[in-house]
Amino acid sequence: MSLSRPNATWSPMPPEDSDPSARDRDLADRLLGQRIVLVGGRLDTETANQVLSRLLLLGGADTDPITLHLACSEADLEPALALADAIDLLPAPVHAVVRGRLPGPAAAVLCAATRRAAHPHALFVLSLPQASVEGTAGEVAVLAEQHERQVAQLRDRIAEVTGRAAGEVEDDLRSGRVLSGAEARAYGLLDELL
Repeated sequence: MSLSRPNATWSPMPPEDSDPSARDRDLADRLLGQRIVLVGGRLDTETANQVLSRLLLLGGADTDPITLHLACSEADLEPALALADAIDLLPAPVHAVVRGRLPGPAAAVLCAATRRAAHPHALFVLSLPQASVEGTAGEVAVLAEQHERQVAQLRDRIAEVTGRAAGEVEDDLRSGRVLSGAEARAYGLLDELL
């Protein structure tokens, strides 16, 4: 006796020879259909631009909330601040959910969200990225000044959301303070734990 399998129109497992990039695009398209954007890995200029294009696509479609899932191994300060500034300009509200690790500069993106939540085991690292520059003394001075302005923007975003003094937040960023999900909620970074 042989068992026959009925013809299925959907398979949970893709064929072994299917293109991984096509699968990734399909997954991203399905998430976009649910108004979900993922930010994972290193938050650098390329990643920030990809996330921004998805947010603009969704934010221009209607004003229903967009859910941004954050889990970054590392984050560069300038792209994180640029992404946070873009979120401020979207007509649709952005709700952020932290899952995994969130390094210091990515906190700017979290703070730009209208609603902030995290999984209980999320880890928040209030820190600043290492900055290294090359050039003439004048160029180095200009870049150092720009870096300090960006640090001040990050500090001010966190201070505004948490209600903490700017000096306290800056001390925490410079010391590399680490917070659990519950501690981040008590600090004021989160509205809720999931």
